[in-house]
Amino acid sequence: MWYTRKQFLTSTLFTSARIVQQINFKSNLPTCIYNMEEAYLRFGKGQETFNFTFRYVDNELKIDRQFNFNRRSNEPVSAFLKRIDCNVGKIIIKKKLQKSKVQKKAEKKLNKDQEAKENSDEIDEDRSIKVALLKNEITVEDDTPCEIAFENVSQLTLQISESKFSIKQNVPWIEEISLPQSILVGFPTYPSKFITSFTNIKDSKFMWYKNLRSSTPNKPPEWKEIGRGYFYIPTSEDMGYKLKLDCIPANEEQRGPCMEIESPNLVEAGPGRCPFESRHAFTTNQLSGNSFRVLSYNLLADTYADSDYSRGVLFPYCPPYALHIDYRKQLLLKEIIGFNSDIICLQEVDDKIYTADYEPTLSVLHYDSVFNRKGAEVVEGLSTFYNKKRFEKLDFNSVIISENLNLESFKSTWEKIENEKTKTRFMERNTSVQVTTLKFKENPSEILIVGNTHLYFHPNADHIRLLQGFFAVLYVKHIAEKVKEQNPDCNVNIILCGDFNSVPDCGIYQLMTTGFVPSDFKDWNSFPEEAVTNISLSQNIQFASACGTPEHTNYTVEFSGCLDYIYYQTERLEVEQVIPMPSNEELTLHIAIPSVVFPSDHISLCADLKLKNR
Repeated sequence: MWYTRKQFLTSTLFTSARIVQQINFKSNLPTCIYNMEEAYLRFGKGQETFNFTFRYVDNELKIDRQFNFNRRSNEPVSAFLKRIDCNVGKIIIKKKLQKSKVQKKAEKKLNKDQEAKENSDEIDEDRSIKVALLKNEITVEDDTPCEIAFENVSQLTLQISESKFSIKQNVPWIEEISLPQSILVGFPTYPSKFITSFTNIKDSKFMWYKNLRSSTPNKPPEWKEIGRGYFYIPTSEDMGYKLKLDCIPANEEQRGPCMEIESPNLVEAGPGRCPFESRHAFTTNQLSGNSFRVLSYNLLADTYADSDYSRGVLFPYCPPYALHIDYRKQLLLKEIIGFNSDIICLQEVDDKIYTADYEPTLSVLHYDSVFNRKGAEVVEGLSTFYNKKRFEKLDFNSVIISENLNLESFKSTWEKIENEKTKTRFMERNTSVQVTTLKFKENPSEILIVGNTHLYFHPNADHIRLLQGFFAVLYVKHIAEKVKEQNPDCNVNIILCGDFNSVPDCGIYQLMTTGFVPSDFKDWNSFPEEAVTNISLSQNIQFASACGTPEHTNYTVEFSGCLDYIYYQTERLEVEQVIPMPSNEELTLHIAIPSVVFPSDHISLCADLKLKNR
């Protein structure tokens, strides 16, 4: 449907019989659409201040203004009303004076001295306006503290001159909203900033429009509605146009004033078909029953991609715009969404990007999630998403390995290590493991333990990674045993996903797939100064790599190889399908990855697993 500015304001998007109009701000800044018969109070019991917003309209005086007040909650009603009187009255007096001057000039009846005197008298006479706070149409006493007066706002009315405002408390409210700098054809776009109060995304309404750019000079543009929902995927027909998003924030009980925002830039052409789109051909279906799809992906945190070193040394072949997070996150989300996974284990997740992008966008697709940073000083970490239609979260645990060496099954091994340099280096790492415990909704007797980790990277640190990997598997086993104790009638199944920074001939793969690493294994001597002696490792869970050992899960100019794995418990789970990996030709088309069509330096792993019949 086509919308002009006027048509939008009177369309069926607003079913209220009350009149709403738009308050204009600068271009590309949010514009709020307030109901002009409502005042909005944001205040909770015990708060020291409150915020009060309303829109005052006087068509005769041509006033249409928004007023915002931030006041102390213990001040008397009289002080609050006096401030309203002062702020609103000043505008009314000014408009009356302007109107009077126009009338006097038109009449040409009075001399300048007489006109000045009459204007002065008029200002004195009209300096105060009628402002009152009414409770059930009875004036609230002046000395009543505002916090007491606001105890039941449903009975309150604010009166200013002849206008009356019903007071709405803590309605859904948009504090900040903006659209991204980069919007690409074929890739999801959504608010790059969406900060709200009392708002649920699932209950809110989102309407997307395209600017039709009027060819008539000085004529306002027309907007055509092109989509609804939290995110929108622009088509080729949108290229070269600006977008506008209108959002009505809401929760289960109320809805707030609509906010609209225009995109700062035009919709641009995308990079064309990305290799992950060919992989999506194998994941068009959503699984059910005993089958579930698992995705593991190191996203390349922005904190590592957005640096002079990354642009000049690590990825010099990659155009700077393709390394920018505004570009990459569009590709990342399209790739992740297209796999239709039930479990998504992500590494190198920027905390701000998780909060502003991944979590809200995937939540509208029925994913819940957990996230933890790798220590207070690190801005990236691990995140696990799960399809809440299929799983119920029973528990979540996360540890930084170096801070939890008292794990009973690991402690005995740690105490045998004699090389203090090894211990110091191990303790300096902030490597973490997160474990999410999920129960199948379709089969409540089955529980899935999902481990997610990202081990330390350094070419001479195979011994450190081996110890970290050993801790990770012991920790996941520890959680699984606790869950089994708490749910004795359930089957407990384990997967452990992540970027292990270890190729298949390293000790971690040996430990996971054979259950044993001898004391003379080469990893223990990966850095002679930190050599580990007389230590062997064992674990008794039968694991296998769901995707096998692909030639590449990481492909850069300096290094390429298999570093990422989805390990699964073979006695309880089986593989139904492995999503094919990109070809070498695709990986090298732009020299290496990341590139304009690969948003990370890692390749996502995806496999369909199934509970074995028992």
